[in-house]
Formats: sequence, C-alpha cells, structure tokens
Amino acid sequence: MKPGKPKTGDDSRVSRHRRRVSASGARRVEVTVPSRDASLVKAVAGALRSGGDEAEQVRRSLQPVLATPRVRTGGELVAFLRASPLTEAELPIERDRSTGRSADFG
Repeated sequence: MKPGKPKTGDDSRVSRHRRRVSASGARRVEVTVPSRDASLVKAVAGALRSGGDEAEQVRRSLQPVLATPRVRTGGELVAFLRASPLTEAELPIERDRSTGRSADFG
C-alpha cells in the first residue's frame, strides 16, 4: 500500500469503529443546519449520546415540540365522514361516462 493512501477493507480503523458503534445501538446521522444552530445541534447530540438523566431531560423537553402527529387510520376517517352534516343529505352522485376529449400528440 502506498503511503498516505487510506486503508480499505474490513481491517481499516474506520470500518472497525463503525462496526463497534453500530453494535452499541448508536446510529451516525449527518444534518445540515444554519451556522448559528450548529453548536446547539452538537450540544443536543452530545447530551443524548451521554445517556442518563441529562439525555432523558432533553428527550422530555424536545418530544412535545418535535413529535410527529399520529397517523390517522381508516376507522377515524369513516367516523369523521359519518359525523358530517352531509350524512343525511341526498346527493345525486353519478359517474361521468363520457369518453373524454381527444388529444393530438403528433
């Protein structure tokens, strides 16, 4: 191997490090944030990585702000539609059976 050329394959330090980190349950993520927020994101990541009470406190603080809304189920949609004021209305709904319009693709 030439000097200065990075080592490749299963025996490289990077490969060993990545396997060790993965085995510990950690995951590497890369994010792009505004410059002014970089130190904040690093601090949050460090607190979460350290574990313990500090990590739990950070999670409890951030989850309500950043939690994704619960996905609505089909049952909720059906219940919503049944509660609609239009439930009792007689709506004439018919399928348009026209052939459509012609299009010239030439």
